[in-house]
Amino acid sequence: MLPFIYNISNLYIKKYSRSYVVIYPTSGVKLIEGRGKIIGPHTVDVDGKLYSTKHILVSVGGLPFIPDTPGKEYAIDSDAALDLPSKPEKIAIVGGGYIALEFPGIFNGLKSEVHVFIRQKQVLWGFDEEIRDFVAEHMSLRGIEFHTEETPQAITKSADGSLSLKTNKDTLDGFSHIMFATGCRPNTKV
Repeated sequence: MLPFIYNISNLYIKKYSRSYVVIYPTSGVKLIEGRGKIIGPHTVDVDGKLYSTKHILVSVGGLPFIPDTPGKEYAIDSDAALDLPSKPEKIAIVGGGYIALEFPGIFNGLKSEVHVFIRQKQVLWGFDEEIRDFVAEHMSLRGIEFHTEETPQAITKSADGSLSLKTNKDTLDGFSHIMFATGCRPNTKV
């Protein structure tokens, strides 16, 4: 049911990525794609060919990050959420940034029961206070339930397959999915 969202998302990402390719030449930037390794202060080896320059920009992209939480193997990230075969019946979304807040709107629109868990008192840390209040208020009016100042402690799976999320304040049961939208890590291997 949800792969259509994934397809739309992929089209947007491809379009967005292509826009940079158009901007690079007009900015004096040469795009070199491949597997690279920095071998000196001004030299990069890309797939066996050496490039030297005054400045090196490495754009590695990012991968969704799920914090080390007992039971994290039962959680999904934002990429997996786009590839679900059907809508979640009841989903917990951990995170209060803009990506974490896109998904409650999607799942609420699909008639899922949605709970959002944030560590702060309010969503969208660092944004204008009025915007933060407005967004939270209007999402709540649509039936999205916010759990503020709650930090995940553990995820457990019941015999019936349902998930429970234990936080520093409470334990909530009966989730079909628990999603973390808690940021990204660089797409690198050490």
